[in-house]
Amino acid sequence: MNENQMVWIIDDDDISKYVMKRYLKQLSVTKVIEFPDSVQPLKFIQDNYESLDKLPDIIFLDLHMPILNGFDFIKDFQTIAPKIDKKINIVMLTSSINAEDVDQAKTFPEISDYFIKPIKHRDLARIMNVELKQ
Repeated sequence: MNENQMVWIIDDDDISKYVMKRYLKQLSVTKVIEFPDSVQPLKFIQDNYESLDKLPDIIFLDLHMPILNGFDFIKDFQTIAPKIDKKINIVMLTSSINAEDVDQAKTFPEISDYFIKPIKHRDLARIMNVELKQ
């Protein structure tokens, strides 16, 4: 695994972010940036889409957040993604067990995986080791 991979955690749940950061540290991932909502990171991507070193390799995106939920983030991300010369993996996280959420997530090709929170250490390790090598 490349320790220089940049990971963004977009989640309004502080406990989920804490657990995720702890697991990532155990996996030797040191470039982790967290956001309490999806508005700021979306604006950052829109303003910096040509600066590939500033963009994440993977985004762990909470589905249910105030202001702009995960699906709304993805829809806005789709408008800028064609301009980005970098593959950004997006993993959807949610505390919802609603099957409709899972079905809707599967309609977005940008979402590489979907997990019920809290994500398990072994699932996070698989994502970091396998999906980011693609």
